[in-house]
Amino acid sequence: MNATLTVADIDHEWIRRRLGWPLGASEAITVCAVSQSGGLMGGVYRVSCAGRSFVFKEPPDGGTQWGRLALDTGLVAREVQLYRLLQSLRPPVPGITPACHWSTLSAGGLGALALEDLGPSAPVGPVMAAGLTSPQADAAMRSLARAHAILAAQGVDRPPPPYRWLYAASSPGLIAAVRMGLDDLPRVAAERWPENPMLRRLRRIVDIDVESVLADAHSAHCLALCHGDAWAGNILFRPGGGGSQSVEALLLDWQFAMWGNPLSDVALLLMSSLTPAARQASEDELLRRYHTALTTYWPVDYTLDACRDDLHRAEPAAALVALASLEAYTSGMGNQELPRLAARVQTWLDRVASDRR
Repeated sequence: MNATLTVADIDHEWIRRRLGWPLGASEAITVCAVSQSGGLMGGVYRVSCAGRSFVFKEPPDGGTQWGRLALDTGLVAREVQLYRLLQSLRPPVPGITPACHWSTLSAGGLGALALEDLGPSAPVGPVMAAGLTSPQADAAMRSLARAHAILAAQGVDRPPPPYRWLYAASSPGLIAAVRMGLDDLPRVAAERWPENPMLRRLRRIVDIDVESVLADAHSAHCLALCHGDAWAGNILFRPGGGGSQSVEALLLDWQFAMWGNPLSDVALLLMSSLTPAARQASEDELLRRYHTALTTYWPVDYTLDACRDDLHRAEPAAALVALASLEAYTSGMGNQELPRLAARVQTWLDRVASDRR
């Protein structure tokens, strides 16, 4: 087992041996931090040498509250397991994630990854403020459907997770992550919108029963491999092969990969990453396209009505996860962008409140 777990361990010999790239000793290796969250959940770096590059993901240092949670719950190791699962599929399922060049798991449960470099991501703040375009949302739905179909199962008999490393709705690490985000919500919201009346409503969310909300959301007609954190910042869009308007969506950052209601991913994407107006105008059509794609990849008797029911079932938990992720969602936003997101936050609060009545 290779013990390399940090970007500091990467040198010419490592690149030659682990990636198989022919390098001499004279080419300079440059390392640039590219994490949009400042590496809270683990360092993310672009490593470049001799005209080629890859993205290296390493465990967090445990110096922050989120870093300690990531270490204690093995978030990067879970992502390693996910990439190894995808690599084992025969035939392979393309178009879901970047290619994985190398991965390692230590005896202590830590993980690291060297991934295909797909180029720079758009800054999170402007993307979240504007919301996804229609082609982007459609591409994301296709990729989610393709991922969900890999391990999908009918939910009648409540089959357990097919792999022990996958989160379930009842996993303590998942509940702790949502709980931690909610506990920090009043501070984050007060910094972003100090005069907004919704602050009083946000403070009342903190005492919600996270475990119960997650359990309800994942009691679904269908169970599948879920991304667990499907929002715009975890998706990279690039031109597709179907003409000038074609878009391909690749899903990044699988630390919260789980076994549950696949419509939890759809609900989170729609609620977090579309403006309220865009969501109202396009949600039904996007759901129809998602359902068509899912049942094409996974041809079983899963009706559109059942799919719609699973979406509504997932919405309260998706709204809660979005609220718990508010600091990440607003990263890099300025005074012009924050007011545009405030309306979306109100819809999340409304959905959580309607579920508590």
